[in-house]
Amino acid sequence: MSAPNTGTGATARAPLRFSKGAHVARKAAALTVLALALSACAGKKTNPGPLPGQPPVALTPNPVTPAIKPPVFSPEQQPPATAQPTASPTPATPPVLTGPTAAPPVAKRFTFASLPGWEGGDHAPVLISLRESCGKLTGGAADAGIGGLVLNGEPVFGRGTDWRPICAAAARTETRRARAFFEEWFEPVSINGAGEAGASLYTGYYEPELRGSRVRGGPYQYPIYAKPKDLPADTPYFERAAIQRGALAGRGLELFWVDDPVDSFFLEIQGSGRIRLPDGQVARVGFAGKNGHSYKAIGRTLVEQGVMPLEQVTADSIKDWLRANPDRRDAVMATNKSYVFFIERPELAADPSLGPIGTFGTPLPAMRSIAVDRRAYPLGIPFWVDFNSPVRPLSRLVIALDTGGAIKGARRADFFYGSGDGPGVAAGDTRAMGRLIALAPTAALRRVFRAGS
Repeated sequence: MSAPNTGTGATARAPLRFSKGAHVARKAAALTVLALALSACAGKKTNPGPLPGQPPVALTPNPVTPAIKPPVFSPEQQPPATAQPTASPTPATPPVLTGPTAAPPVAKRFTFASLPGWEGGDHAPVLISLRESCGKLTGGAADAGIGGLVLNGEPVFGRGTDWRPICAAAARTETRRARAFFEEWFEPVSINGAGEAGASLYTGYYEPELRGSRVRGGPYQYPIYAKPKDLPADTPYFERAAIQRGALAGRGLELFWVDDPVDSFFLEIQGSGRIRLPDGQVARVGFAGKNGHSYKAIGRTLVEQGVMPLEQVTADSIKDWLRANPDRRDAVMATNKSYVFFIERPELAADPSLGPIGTFGTPLPAMRSIAVDRRAYPLGIPFWVDFNSPVRPLSRLVIALDTGGAIKGARRADFFYGSGDGPGVAAGDTRAMGRLIALAPTAALRRVFRAGS
């Protein structure tokens, strides 16, 4: 599940009913804090330009590999009409693959020199994260693919035999030589045009902090539930409306009680969070399971009901409306029948610097990790991202450690900003078209392109 830290404190807040000026000021202050944090670790920037990669090679997918489904964008995920790609005046149309006549996947190689900002970037954080990923990348059968697309019988991102020497080299490489390490062992590759200017859609996510208690009382009236033992594997469970009405009450599943049902709802969307307890301690929770119902973005519900136009739908505008309309709040939230259950993460509470646990099973580094679609890409591999964030343009090396229900297709990524208010504002405002370029083992790409020749 997609899901990192500034505290909001334990003081109670009134429901958010900001004037336009106050709302803008709040966002500006939060983004300023995040921008200052970014500037401390910013690498040398170069003006983005066209990526002069090698000609694309269209390859026939392995017959046993399902075709990538087209991305389905909810209102919350649609880029605004004014969104601009990093290096193109007009956003490219998202990929559309439909039915058995859809075009086969296309792989295109790039050079590192063509990646804007590569030479002056700080690649050490991803080298460190890759070392932590290596146990899983090399833990399977030596001749088995690590995941992602298989083209002409060859896994684009390699087999265990490709990753074992890479991981051995990563373990002995000094962080100051991180750039040379990636250039020696990898090649940039674009899948289905994801690396072209303005072709990939970026959204953002973060780890929220809620106010809560381990016992019910006072303002803490809204439960965060653990995964029920009778949750079926393949059959839908109670839908959200039933759970809101108390279908799980009295079964001892309440991990925490929080003071805001809207915060609780958005905790499910992020997939992880921090609970600020009355004594000032902070507990951590992570994704444990779902009730088996399909997710529906409630931003779409508000548009369908004529509450707000699509161009005004953001995470903040949805939260503000829900808090200002408590009589309609539960009914609107119930239109999303999906419900997320959580598990407490005491090992993370012991180290506040750690991000939440992603789908890959390792903590997410803030500003250095993304969620992707596993049908297109394996987890644990590096990516070069290039898009305009609400803070500033971002061109940097990251690592894919997470997935998300709304992250569909090769041209889709969810960027993890961190924990707290500043990252939360940036995540909520991120709707940008840009480039998404994976790094694949050179040895694997050579086999793929020979097979396609």
